[in-house]
Amino acid sequence: MIGMLIAAAVAVLLAFAFLAPLESMRWWTRRTDDDVLGDLTRAEAEPDGVTPLRPQPRRFVAYLSGIGTVDGARGSRREKAVLDAVAERLPDVAIAADVFPYAVDNRGLTQRATKWFWSTLARLQRIPVARAPSYLINLRNALRVLVSADPRYGPTYNLAVAQEITESLTRHGYDWEERPPVTVIGYSGGGQIALGCCWYLAALGVPVSVISIGGVLSDDPSLQRVEHVWHFYGARDRTHMLGPLVFPGRWPTAPLSDWHKAKQAGRITLRTIGPMKHMGARDYFDRHHSDDAGVSYRQLTVDALVEALRD
Repeated sequence: MIGMLIAAAVAVLLAFAFLAPLESMRWWTRRTDDDVLGDLTRAEAEPDGVTPLRPQPRRFVAYLSGIGTVDGARGSRREKAVLDAVAERLPDVAIAADVFPYAVDNRGLTQRATKWFWSTLARLQRIPVARAPSYLINLRNALRVLVSADPRYGPTYNLAVAQEITESLTRHGYDWEERPPVTVIGYSGGGQIALGCCWYLAALGVPVSVISIGGVLSDDPSLQRVEHVWHFYGARDRTHMLGPLVFPGRWPTAPLSDWHKAKQAGRITLRTIGPMKHMGARDYFDRHHSDDAGVSYRQLTVDALVEALRD
């Protein structure tokens, strides 16, 4: 019985791993270079019904959730509470949080033919005693993070998500003539995808930076173009340590990699912001637990984000 379960688990893992890069390849084959670049460069014409905000916010933020999310339309209430707190303290910053970073077409898992399957798993996420099957969501999305970091498939995948980010920015009133600064915030696996997308956002003349909240970051070529990367992590977060462990470009033996060049140039800030874990109870969005000074983990995260966005 145990052997059958292990075999089934391996089969699911292999199936997910095989399908992960195919989505971006299929997306690319259905488009031409002109179509993709035309969608990205929208400085002259805004979609019908969308006009830039006046006055323009000082900065725009695009938020990419972690690997436990199922779509970009209904984010976690805990994450939303953090973004709302940031928006309250920084009224001159516009925040967009409607991109699902684990799909090339911004189509959430609950917007597909298999909606029943993913919706069931999403409900199980809220039931501790029955949560185990829901980790298939994490597995499926984590494999997209690996695609983003893959030098073969990553450029296509990141281009697709960058296109969705540009459309989200436009929906939130971004002025492509003025091009105010944009910060892409990514939590967990969203950190790597945020970094990967910045290659294309910077190519549009957008001053772009990245904030990673416990992200698993690779030695991405986008490090050549971003203005700054803030990587915030919790002292009890072991997951974010996968970045320097599994990506050779972050090893000390690669001093000429994009990561180490950016770090030597002072464009990467690594900072522990509290005693948080990666996800679940005592994570970055937990308002019920506090540090030794009595500040909640959620507030510590908000304070770190506000400080970086003010910089």
